[in-house]
Amino acid sequence: MKRTFTLGTVRGIPVGLHWSVLLIMVLIAEILARSVLPAADPGASADARWAVAAATSALFVLSLAAHEFAHALVARRHGVRVGSITLWVLGGIAELDDDPPTARADLHIAGVGPLTSAAAAAVFAAAWTAGSALGAPIIVTASLSWLAATNALIALFNLLPGAPLDGGRVLRALLWRRQGDRAGATRTAQHAGLTLGRVMIGAGLLTLLVNWFSGLWLAVVGWFILSSARAEERWTDLRQAARGLRVADIMTPDPDHGWS
Repeated sequence: MKRTFTLGTVRGIPVGLHWSVLLIMVLIAEILARSVLPAADPGASADARWAVAAATSALFVLSLAAHEFAHALVARRHGVRVGSITLWVLGGIAELDDDPPTARADLHIAGVGPLTSAAAAAVFAAAWTAGSALGAPIIVTASLSWLAATNALIALFNLLPGAPLDGGRVLRALLWRRQGDRAGATRTAQHAGLTLGRVMIGAGLLTLLVNWFSGLWLAVVGWFILSSARAEERWTDLRQAARGLRVADIMTPDPDHGWS
């Protein structure tokens, strides 16, 4: 995923945004300001709803960034180099330049993302409870409730057992640790991702008949999982085929220099 905007470097890690993040921020603000918040407090002014919706959208993106930074920081702790972090419409990507050295490291790196999202959900839920008790404006507590529920959903969704989701990495780590076969564990996680992607696309197409937005979103996420799992599978095939080869094995020993 290529960055559209570079935000800078945090703890030596380049951080950027894909343009689609701006799209999802606008979409979230639109849904909150026009649907969620008016339902929670019909008497709130439009200006107040839009201001809270914009702030909530920004907090949502920050929670996604926290999820990815958790992956990156734990990866570094295990000696894995981190190339960059890029946020985009379906979440974020922490690009790791090395493979986890052990199944334990793989499990820690994968598992910390959903744990961070679950922790964010708990923090927002606590703020929602405290705000309600202290008499905070209803549109503020409704937004905190939405953030808590959304982060909890992200944590659960990422635990689905299929690559490239965190749950697929967790599955790979557990199988690798149990069987001692990293390549076999990787294959299983990739095949699980392919199956998961197809199921989500099918479910999305069926949901289109009831709710076009939810169905479309589900199908798009399924397509992303399917295409990413296929890309990982091709990369694994390439690495397996190249294992043990030297540069001399694929070079032309006497190239023709007689170009005119």
